[in-house]
Amino acid sequence: MALASIVLAMPTMAEEEWHYTQGWLPSSVNRISDVDGVKAAATPQTLSQAVKALPALPTVEQVITPEAKEKVLRTTYQPCHMALEPIMMQTLKESQAIDARIKAADAKKQKSNKNAMAQYNANVNAGLMPSQEEMMQMMMSGEINPSWPEDKIMDAMAGKFAAKWGISKQEYLTIINLAQKNEKQAAAYIQSNHPDLYNRLYAANASYGNSNVQAEDSRDTRFGQIGEELRDLQLQLNNAFQAYGGNMSYAAMHGGATAYDQQLKQMNKQWESSAEAKQIEAIETALEQRVDEWLKGIQQTDGEIPYPAWWTAERKKENALIEQWNRRMAAPWLKIAQDGEKSLRPILSRIAALETENEQLGNQGDKENMLYLMNKKTIITIFNYLIQYNEIYYDALSYPCIDRVAETGTVLLGKG
Repeated sequence: MALASIVLAMPTMAEEEWHYTQGWLPSSVNRISDVDGVKAAATPQTLSQAVKALPALPTVEQVITPEAKEKVLRTTYQPCHMALEPIMMQTLKESQAIDARIKAADAKKQKSNKNAMAQYNANVNAGLMPSQEEMMQMMMSGEINPSWPEDKIMDAMAGKFAAKWGISKQEYLTIINLAQKNEKQAAAYIQSNHPDLYNRLYAANASYGNSNVQAEDSRDTRFGQIGEELRDLQLQLNNAFQAYGGNMSYAAMHGGATAYDQQLKQMNKQWESSAEAKQIEAIETALEQRVDEWLKGIQQTDGEIPYPAWWTAERKKENALIEQWNRRMAAPWLKIAQDGEKSLRPILSRIAALETENEQLGNQGDKENMLYLMNKKTIITIFNYLIQYNEIYYDALSYPCIDRVAETGTVLLGKG
């Protein structure tokens, strides 16, 4: 009696009701996998080429069945992914080579700066240029202002130089303008019209040829601006990748739930209470009863027989509902990738445009210009972001579409 009381007092486990549509959606996001037998697209050699070659994101039609996903993966996204795979090793080698060039350019610049300072001092000692003390006095007196545009400062300095050269300001500007166009013609002009000045200039600068002092590169200002913009865009790119809610997002890398995890969780809740799931359950329940009645009337007692046409017709109704669900739920899934693309692609396009400009500017003079090389180094670093960007395509293709049910089949009777 005591044992019976204990048994009766134990809570009973309610048997969980099973549903035909139960488990049709996964519980976690499964990233789509590569397929065999795919040939890589051509590996881009520049960021500009790579950005132009980036495909568009998949459409709803391309993700609503496993077959559609595999087709677009095989023809579009996997070839792109395979083309980008060698980039990390390729850019590592390029980066090392550019590092060596930057080091050489820096050493040359340092030597030039040292010689330039020695040349400056020689010209100051010869009374051809204002000293640093004189320059400071001019700034303190307001004769020049460092915040002025460069041409205004040069105009103000022209009077000081002209006085030291023993010529008029206008004549000084004539010589400088000529020197900017043709240095040899300017030297010949001074020698012919101002022989004493020529002798003073020659004596002070005889040991400082082009091999010792680098002339100012007129491209440096724009190279510097390109570098600043590249660094700013790289920061924007970092922030945009961290904000992206995909599988490679900041949250995912640190163990948090991604936007896709949250979307799948929401989809599972919606599927359980959806009109499609309820209609499919009703169709399948009725179909099961109808099949039972149909089997009672079959005289054959052994072997396989196909389901009748009405069974196929009902299964087609289920597949129409599955497609309706897949199509409807694909939009919010793809929107996560679309939002990521909207923030990332414009930044990559702007970086690609700066890469093109940097190269065009580099071709207009010495390609061992340190600022030009530093910009190339930044662009090479950014190149590797494309591998991360490619993950967006795989995130989109990982849409958990529900598989279609079989529309034909057979019943095995007896022993078979």
